[in-house]
Amino acid sequence: MYQLLLALLVTALCVNSLTMYGSHNVNILVLNMSDQEDEGNSNFSGPPKPSEVAKMARYIMHNSNWSVFAYKSRHPKTSEFPLGTTISVSDGPLGNGKGTPYMYVSEVEEAVQDTDKDSRCSLTMTLAQGDYCKQKKLDPQFPTCAQVTLIGRRERVRNGTTEEAFAKKALFSRHPSMKTWPKDHHFFFTKLNIERVMLVDTFGGPVFVDVDEYFDVTP
Repeated sequence: MYQLLLALLVTALCVNSLTMYGSHNVNILVLNMSDQEDEGNSNFSGPPKPSEVAKMARYIMHNSNWSVFAYKSRHPKTSEFPLGTTISVSDGPLGNGKGTPYMYVSEVEEAVQDTDKDSRCSLTMTLAQGDYCKQKKLDPQFPTCAQVTLIGRRERVRNGTTEEAFAKKALFSRHPSMKTWPKDHHFFFTKLNIERVMLVDTFGGPVFVDVDEYFDVTP
């Protein structure tokens, strides 16, 4: 009995002392202990374990319908600052994600015009889009409400290719209203060519996931 009380006290002290800058591995242990009841529930279909970083990154990407698109502004009033905007994304129809984020954008958008000149940009997505963080009572900023940032360069998808057909299916299946967007705004399909994958899914700061491993796993 005394050993059990001592173990509970030590665990409580550890949890209380943890911060965002603590040990990544120690916190994985604590999180796995707290999630044991979920693992025993056959109806639970949450994200991967925090230790499965490549799988977690793909899971977040595939289950996200929108992202924060960050880029270097070239507008005279904002060119001194980084800028971000919300953008709809999809890496494939549900259950058939390929890992590459596709977007359907207009040539009149400033973010598009700016990244036509400097294609470097990033997309940030979070588990807070779904029900997981709400069910776990996790604030979107809390590290265990995982988020991934995909960093790279934006590139237009070539017209008439099989990739364009896939991008169209990926986006229109999850964003049906796109089919009715005005033709005179000159929408086209584009993608992020991923060069770096940065994940925060537990304490201890961001983890950089190997890009090849990111594409090798399934969400």
